[in-house]
Amino acid sequence: MPTTTSSPSPSPSSMQPIVRSRVLPRISFRAMMLWTVVAALIAAIARAAGDGATFAKAVTFAVAMLGLFFLLAAGAFLLAWLTARFVIGEFDNSREGNPFAKDQLPPQLLKPREREQ
Repeated sequence: MPTTTSSPSPSPSSMQPIVRSRVLPRISFRAMMLWTVVAALIAAIARAAGDGATFAKAVTFAVAMLGLFFLLAAGAFLLAWLTARFVIGEFDNSREGNPFAKDQLPPQLLKPREREQ
């Protein structure tokens, strides 16, 4: 009588698959250590700038200007987004059709010319 041996399934039926949570981001230990090192370097440079080191003042100023740039860029994006959202409004493009849809030609602005014979 032949015996059939079945290998165990990789996940038992009583276990649920692990679904990645979308509520909180997963942060690895390596990433936390990297951010800690970066924060420590910034703090050390800021302390040296407070003690009067010229290079540290320059680095602190450069980091502050970089942060200010990103803050102003985020503000400009927010201003443009709010303008587009509330002033311009929403347009209904559903009647124009989708030029990327299958078996559908894009709307033509200029009629095609007849060939001269």
